[in-house]
Amino acid sequence: MTTSLDEIKELLLILNKSMEKMNEKLDIICNNNNKLTEEVSSECKKMSSHIDFVESVYDSMKYPINYICGTINSISNNNAICNEDV
Repeated sequence: MTTSLDEIKELLLILNKSMEKMNEKLDIICNNNNKLTEEVSSECKKMSSHIDFVESVYDSMKYPINYICGTINSISNNNAICNEDV
């Protein structure tokens, strides 16, 4: 099986075009991945600030709520209405 130089050249050109197309598709995938990463990061920051807010509200309210629960529990003949394990 002999292959002429022109046939080899043609095959190389076809391979080169295929590689260029694959590189273009890979660039598109990478750009989309970068955009997704930025969006996820932004949403994670929002969720983190929300969690911090909820924790700060809980920390400031847990003792007054426990006091109210303790008062209700003592009035109700020690039948535990609220959980005081905080």
